[in-house]
Amino acid sequence: MTIKLLAVGDLHLGRRPPRLPEHLSARIDDFSPATAWERVIALALRERVQAVLLAGDVAESTQDYFEALPRLQAGAARLSRAGIQLLAVSGNHDVDILPRLIDEVPDARLLGAGGEWESVGIAGDASGNPEEVTVWGWSFPALRVNESPILTLPANLGPAPRLGLLHCDRDQSQSTYAPVTSEQLRNTGFDAWLLGHIHQPDALGTDQAMGYLGSVVGLDAGEPGPRGPWLLEIRDGRIQRLEQRPLAPLRWERLDVDITGVTAGAAVTTAISRRLEALATDLTQGVDWPDLVGLRIRLVGECDLTREAMEAELPDSGRAMGLPGTGQIQWFLERLRIDTRPTIPLSRLAERDDQPGLLARRLLSLERAQDDPERRELLGAAERHLASGTADSRWRQLPGEDPDAECIAEWLRERGQDALRAMLAQEAD
Repeated sequence: MTIKLLAVGDLHLGRRPPRLPEHLSARIDDFSPATAWERVIALALRERVQAVLLAGDVAESTQDYFEALPRLQAGAARLSRAGIQLLAVSGNHDVDILPRLIDEVPDARLLGAGGEWESVGIAGDASGNPEEVTVWGWSFPALRVNESPILTLPANLGPAPRLGLLHCDRDQSQSTYAPVTSEQLRNTGFDAWLLGHIHQPDALGTDQAMGYLGSVVGLDAGEPGPRGPWLLEIRDGRIQRLEQRPLAPLRWERLDVDITGVTAGAAVTTAISRRLEALATDLTQGVDWPDLVGLRIRLVGECDLTREAMEAELPDSGRAMGLPGTGQIQWFLERLRIDTRPTIPLSRLAERDDQPGLLARRLLSLERAQDDPERRELLGAAERHLASGTADSRWRQLPGEDPDAECIAEWLRERGQDALRAMLAQEAD
């Protein structure tokens, strides 16, 4: 007999995806965590799991009470009618709101309220040989938790197999979000630790069942890759299956497109199209497909085309288009980054005693180690210029309100390459 569980990482009900094409703004809920939650419920029903486990940060914030409550009530009721338990622990985002929500959701249970470890036994189907798994959970008692919750785990842990459900910050000793160490988790002897808090999922499997589940939906373009819940199967006292089901309606991806040797803008389009076809093949391998993919495309390689020539053939960032090779997945360009080098090596250009030569030398300095004096001097000058308030409009294209040194270095390298390509193009004319 098999016990099936569905483990869900950071859900963040109440969040909306940013930077969608304008014409999709009316459908923003279709790509939100709320839609992902509906898909989680549908999957739990199809797979006939015994329980759904929520690893904290179920809601984005206290202000999202009225958004999260009906979603949780409806989902829990559907699960309850099918005999499926809904168990949750609170994280740092929902430390105040989740206990209040669970009080209004009679078909759900909060584990480890107030920072006190609590366990529940989950049994398989009544037919066949009896099988049971013990799930231990701990919930944030306050917004900040400086000590490891593992230190208060009871000595008597009950029958195996045992699973831990925890929202925490792993291997970050100075964290105020329930810091734990990998060694502490391993020393518990649990069969699995299902963790929330970090949105990037770990590479979990039957041979590595301790790690982060990840967010159920990538909450912005900085969270690329597959997102979704994890299906566990336990049989004969062991985890026999642990796999991610990437059912997020919106997926973010980053594509590097090599355009080495390209001499016309149309060829850039062809190169991007080939990468899109490969992405479509990858996304349609399984049964869970996204509805929409937001792409950050980076053009790389050795190419003398100017930025204007490269961008002329590309779609506008405000459009959503069908992904080649699929009939139902759309994609849009969230951001384009041009990171190509001239066909003449920078080291050769740097030997010249002119403007292209000076620019090539500065670009080479940006590629050196972070503690290189020349690199530090160049970045220091850029930071002072930015802080002076006299920087022109081009500097306002820097991402973020307070970019760090590496962000500035990346932006300088990209803009420097643009300028160098333009200089070399003028020479060719």
